[in-house]
Amino acid sequence: MKIMFLISFMSSLCFGDKQWDEVLEYTASFGGINVADASLSSKRYINSENKNILKIQFVAKSKPSLKFIFPINDKIIIDVDLNTWEPIKVQKKLRQGKYIQNSLASFRTDEKMFIYKSDTIYYDDKVVNPYSLIYYFRIKDLDSAKNHELQIVDNKKIIPLKFFVDNPEKIKTSLGNYFANKIWPQKMDGSSFKNAGKITMWISEKEKLPLLINLKMKFGSLNLELSKTS
Repeated sequence: MKIMFLISFMSSLCFGDKQWDEVLEYTASFGGINVADASLSSKRYINSENKNILKIQFVAKSKPSLKFIFPINDKIIIDVDLNTWEPIKVQKKLRQGKYIQNSLASFRTDEKMFIYKSDTIYYDDKVVNPYSLIYYFRIKDLDSAKNHELQIVDNKKIIPLKFFVDNPEKIKTSLGNYFANKIWPQKMDGSSFKNAGKITMWISEKEKLPLLINLKMKFGSLNLELSKTS
């Protein structure tokens, strides 16, 4: 009981009054056309190893009238260690047109390795999942003079990226007007992104809400605009 209280107390010190038990709903557009609905939900819990975990779930599904023209039905669930922001487990069920992926990645961060399907991959420095980046940057002081160098793991690939923060700009959303910082990545080796894996986001300066998210997917770029919070 004392251990559980201590973990909970330390977590509140680290994250202030930020509560991750939330659901963020988005409209998803491709080429300027609203084609799908999406959501990001998160919930904190203590696992069997007394680790403070954030469970993140991303769901995107085509609107019924467009499911044959623009078929997408994705569900991604990530468990993240809130002390290190490293993933513990990543489950994917992706349906993007003819592209289908079912996968599970299990991480052993103390051994710097993870198992993806039947492959075992070792790494040197800590890694971060693309979707947990959205929450990672929400607790950061977004200073345009600072860059963030992170190793991103997606499927079995590990990609070193440098994230840049632009000065706040006023953006218009269905929820109103906000000043937001654009956060965008660049590969450390200077090469371009291919097929998928690039994520760009706009986080409101005051409220720390991920207002806009651009995801590069197999079929192209999907633009998410925040429509509701709960």
